[in-house]
Amino acid sequence: MDSEPDTQVRKRPAPRGTAAYPRKRAVAACQTCRSRKTKCDNVRPVCSFCERAGAICVCSSTDLSSYDPASLAILGRLDQLETTLKAHISLGLSPIRHYSSASPTATMVSTEHAPPATPSTQVSQGSDPDAPLLPNTVEHVLAWPVFNGRFHGYSNLVQLLRETTPMHRPNSIHFDLGMSTCMHLLAQCLEHILSKNPVLEEASLRKTMQRVCLKGIEWDADPCLVLLVCALGSIASPDARQADWTTASSYFTAAQRRIRILTSWNGLIVPQCYFLAGVYFMYSPRPLEAWRMFAQGVVCIHPDNPKLAPGHYSLEEWVYWSCWKSEVELRMHFQLPSFGVIGNWFPPHIPEPPVTDASHEPKNVCMILGCGTNAKPQFAELALAVPALEEQLQVWVRSMLDVFNMYNTEESILDSILKGRLLDSYDVLYMPFLEGALTLTGGQTNSETTSVLDTYARKALDFCVQRIPEFKPAYAVRPHGTWLMLRTCTRSALMILAARMAGRLDILPEMWQNAVITTISVLSHWKDESFDVADRLAVIQALNTELGIELPLLPDPTYK
Repeated sequence: MDSEPDTQVRKRPAPRGTAAYPRKRAVAACQTCRSRKTKCDNVRPVCSFCERAGAICVCSSTDLSSYDPASLAILGRLDQLETTLKAHISLGLSPIRHYSSASPTATMVSTEHAPPATPSTQVSQGSDPDAPLLPNTVEHVLAWPVFNGRFHGYSNLVQLLRETTPMHRPNSIHFDLGMSTCMHLLAQCLEHILSKNPVLEEASLRKTMQRVCLKGIEWDADPCLVLLVCALGSIASPDARQADWTTASSYFTAAQRRIRILTSWNGLIVPQCYFLAGVYFMYSPRPLEAWRMFAQGVVCIHPDNPKLAPGHYSLEEWVYWSCWKSEVELRMHFQLPSFGVIGNWFPPHIPEPPVTDASHEPKNVCMILGCGTNAKPQFAELALAVPALEEQLQVWVRSMLDVFNMYNTEESILDSILKGRLLDSYDVLYMPFLEGALTLTGGQTNSETTSVLDTYARKALDFCVQRIPEFKPAYAVRPHGTWLMLRTCTRSALMILAARMAGRLDILPEMWQNAVITTISVLSHWKDESFDVADRLAVIQALNTELGIELPLLPDPTYK
């Protein structure tokens, strides 16, 4: 049966947006008339009813009645951004962090008149990606008032790293993918790198390597992983020579060509490759490139928090934690913002910091120190918290496994790493007092505050000397954390020289000159590896010359 013809006249469809953009619309009433549901004559600045009633006439400065929903949503988001930006400005922060920011104590103003916190700023310090960072980097020390701003142009670490000579890439790539060679390099990588960074399962890795050696190098993720393992295995041993670096460069160049395709791959192998590439860059050392790799590893993995028994970890957690820790370590030196919630997620078995509401905490450490603002540090309040923090550090030391105390500490890499963490914690704890002791004059503090500052300033300098007591062959070995070690030694030397520049010989410990000389020796060995190392070495040498510190014949470090 045929259908009847359509006898209805088809109307032209209404133009797009007709419903969203009405041609005529009454001007919006003021808030008072709108709440009373009465007609408003829209007289400005005060309508007739509000004038008669003596009410405050509030009208919208912009008539949004003719805007479509999408435009209104965009305007709403812009309003939120404006509110957030104003909140940052009111707290003395900047959406784009500047590396030449002044020292917290450079300008002294009272914090009593600080603007009240807004809901957008009442978040936990650890979860705010733009929260001010503690002033504990080399660049912060160079900005101390005792140096009179002479190193203002040395504050941009990222720019210094960009001036480092690019890594050498071989014109032609030659590497051995024989089974015996690859298994030897795998053993080296397992012993010296993966034993401290358990991001791969040995059994699965061996199967992958055997498969790639038999099938050959293809353009997928498995060969990329194998090439990275071989590159690291070539240089992982402390006995690595220049020929080993040449071999590693060929492996890594081939791996880099395959890293580009990881964005189209899924699975745990992707962050594993990013992490291993970051470790190779740290060995080079190329910390800025390493940070990019670790950051990629962080954002492309988010474990599902499997409910495992206490003390058990999933491989996803190991990979995430390794990437996250390495990324944070470098980011703190670069003074870069975090990734927010994604970048601050802790594996479930790692104790997370307590989630707190800033409205219930009148002051936190950064507020006491005046981080990111021109506020005067409240040393009296900070000093009250120091004993409890010192006790927590001692409890942490006493809780160490016995295995870290059974062997010679100079032979235990893990023990050295943990001791370095402890010294870093003490640096963060005492550095504000040292800066205050070198900056504040007698007229700015009372005798009690001066005594507190000097006491903790001495402790800060004591730990600086403990960090670099004498030259060690280990300083010339090239592990994952070499660049970080150079940074902490440089910071300690600059803290000592700052005290000497201020004429505070009364708080300098014995053997302080040896610590500075050792730092110069270590930096001299690595100055050709990274431009920032050579730059900081020049700063320390200039200060030494100015202070008249005699430098003995420096040892010539060699690989051990």
